[in-house]
Amino acid sequence: MENRQQHRLEVLGFLKKHFPGKVGELSLPEGSGQETYFARCGQSHYFVKLGVDTARYAAISDLGVTPPLLAAGVLEDGTSIMVQPRLDGRHPTRKDYRDHLDAFADAIWRVHHSIAVRQALPKVDSELYSEAGLRGVMRLRKKWAGLRERVLDQAGFVDEGLDRLEKTVSGFEGEGLAASHNDICNANWLLTTDGRLVLLDLEMMALDDPALDVGATLWWYIPPALRERFLMAAGYPTDEAFRERMRTRMAMHCLSIILPREQSFDRFDPAGFAEALVDFRAALAGEENPQGYD
Repeated sequence: MENRQQHRLEVLGFLKKHFPGKVGELSLPEGSGQETYFARCGQSHYFVKLGVDTARYAAISDLGVTPPLLAAGVLEDGTSIMVQPRLDGRHPTRKDYRDHLDAFADAIWRVHHSIAVRQALPKVDSELYSEAGLRGVMRLRKKWAGLRERVLDQAGFVDEGLDRLEKTVSGFEGEGLAASHNDICNANWLLTTDGRLVLLDLEMMALDDPALDVGATLWWYIPPALRERFLMAAGYPTDEAFRERMRTRMAMHCLSIILPREQSFDRFDPAGFAEALVDFRAALAGEENPQGYD
């Protein structure tokens, strides 16, 4: 808890400078990402986040897909800080995805094709889908290497899975990376009380294969009967090559999200790791989401 409030006093000072008026007590949101706060200044409520790349938030906020960036700066120790309005809403359900299918597809298309967002992301040496996939496997292997000895009972399965994934992505053909969110689960969307869709948490964004964002959305939330409609609305092909890339990148993502993120407060639970692998096992085998679509 202490580490999550490392910059508490500096945050209060930043808020007083940028939002004159009485600053209420800061509170901690749920989650285990970077240092964040809810804050109140007078009658206004804000969300404060530290240690982020504010340039990408500024670029994407102009699309109307994320909350507007109200203030940004750097604290004394060089830690970045940004302030957004705290919006009322909830995370979407699977029914919400069906009811707002075109809105989700449109938001993803706008983010993926934004020149300003692309320019705010780290450059890459190659736009090939195969190279993007190999970079993803390399990141996975690096994360996995530090944890492998703690879950030796599952190590063989994960090692074999990573080998299979590396072989598959090496065979991808074509190029054309997008400004990909890379963690586009429902926990990173907000359906506001006035019916708007808002995208959150941009720390994993990168120039990457659009099949990752699209595949994750389909596999987790969109039943097979509606997928062709979603792909057409999002401007992506329905051919087998794209489907294979979606399946493969989804399997990679299912493993990535159960391994702690760098510079976060995530914890690794060896005792629950075998159970946490359920989605990775299904996606790796080319199966549907074990939770279904109800």
